[in-house]
Amino acid sequence: MTVIVRRSTSSIYFALLLLALSVTLTAPRAAAADGTEDQNKGMTNSAKQAATTVAAPGIAYAAFSQAMQPQPEARPVGTLARVAAPKAVVGKMPTTMPLPTPPRQPAVSTAPLTPGEKFHIFVKKSFLSYSPWALSIFGGIVGEATDKDHGRHMTAGDFIADAGTHMARSMAFRATANFFEKFAFATILRQDPRYHRSDKKSVGGKIAYAVSRVFITQGDRCGCDQVNASFLMGGLTASGIAQNWRREEDRTIQKVFTSWASHIGIRAFTNILSEFIGGQ
Repeated sequence: MTVIVRRSTSSIYFALLLLALSVTLTAPRAAAADGTEDQNKGMTNSAKQAATTVAAPGIAYAAFSQAMQPQPEARPVGTLARVAAPKAVVGKMPTTMPLPTPPRQPAVSTAPLTPGEKFHIFVKKSFLSYSPWALSIFGGIVGEATDKDHGRHMTAGDFIADAGTHMARSMAFRATANFFEKFAFATILRQDPRYHRSDKKSVGGKIAYAVSRVFITQGDRCGCDQVNASFLMGGLTASGIAQNWRREEDRTIQKVFTSWASHIGIRAFTNILSEFIGGQ
């Protein structure tokens, strides 16, 4: 009997709980419906129909509506916020940016020469340009005009033939001198056999510089001024070798140094021409 009473009491409590829960859930809906009925008074049928289609939210909807809304993206703790890149300001920057000035390179004419390049200069200065031929012709004419041995200058034909002989000797001497000055000694002593023009403005300064380059030249290793030993030694060597094609009465030590001095004077003259006309 006691068990039956307990079960009946439990059933009554459970029924009362369900009744209270249903009242709680339906009360707001009924109140919302009453409010809508009061508001619908004086409205047209179409407006009433549209208004009745909207149902009042319940407690469950109110409870879970915030949970269903999208939440803002969580930012990790300790990270820096993104900073928007600054917009480019139009018209503030120049349209053309100046390019950096490249470093100055040494002039090609002052760069050291290889032995092959020095040999090419020897060949060019001896045979492949007009200056050795012109100088040899001039030297042959002057040599025959100043040569009074053995009754020369008898006829014009003799003069031309003997001038040709002097020209051949001058050509041979010049080629020999160029070989030692511009190739052999220039390679051994590592000196530049070329003539480099100066930046002098006055005529006297240019002439003085041109004459001084007979005795001063540029070194290959340091690029500094050195005694022009390759030219001086090459000219003296060529004057000694030239004894082989001179007449026997001209084969003297005095003739060697006289020829060497004449060669130095001619080089000073050609340097002056190179200084004013141009070239190396």
